[in-house]
Amino acid sequence: MFEKLKALKMLYRRFIPLKKNLGYCGKNSIIEYPVWFESKNNVFIEENVIVRALAHFINAPTEKIIIKKYSVLAPNCTIVTNNHIATVGIPQCLLVNSHINDKSSDVIIEEDVWIGANSTILTGCNLGRGCIIGAGAIITRPVPPYAVVTGIPARITAVRFSIEQILEHEKLLYKEEERLKREYLNKLFSDYYDGLKIVGTSNITQEDIIKIREYKVKYNY
Repeated sequence: MFEKLKALKMLYRRFIPLKKNLGYCGKNSIIEYPVWFESKNNVFIEENVIVRALAHFINAPTEKIIIKKYSVLAPNCTIVTNNHIATVGIPQCLLVNSHINDKSSDVIIEEDVWIGANSTILTGCNLGRGCIIGAGAIITRPVPPYAVVTGIPARITAVRFSIEQILEHEKLLYKEEERLKREYLNKLFSDYYDGLKIVGTSNITQEDIIKIREYKVKYNY
């Protein structure tokens, strides 16, 4: 009975850890439990992040998961920082814990990223600022800033904003030294987004502006 209670206690702590037990959890960040943390000390969540219920953070003690400000994970997302490599003489059940020949890497989610429900982010697939991950996508490679990616495996299918919209968006969200430069954006669009659909909009009413101000006060942003 004691061993069963001990096991249940450990399981509970992994699903519902205190924010203070994470590597870092910034001001105003919201974690909707239950959430599974494999190595919670190596999960770092910046300010104003939302992690919805049933997210899974699967990382070894030597691997970090970093989620930067303004980002949102929809329900049932999974982040995996290692990939077990089939090795002669070692059954899968032992590879899981031994991590022999693992291919592993930290996963970094940059600012203002939206990750759709049921998405999976695999090892080394850092997500660029402002990108959108479609629901159910499986990410097998890094995603550039402001890309919209969908599918299995995910590929770039659109871009979130035009260059002018990105410049205006970042002017409102970031300090000058944090903003992406026009020259960088020109190259980004030339390399990845030529001819792709823009999914975002600049349309916002006065009522919308008032609503946003109310939400900022409500959630202390």
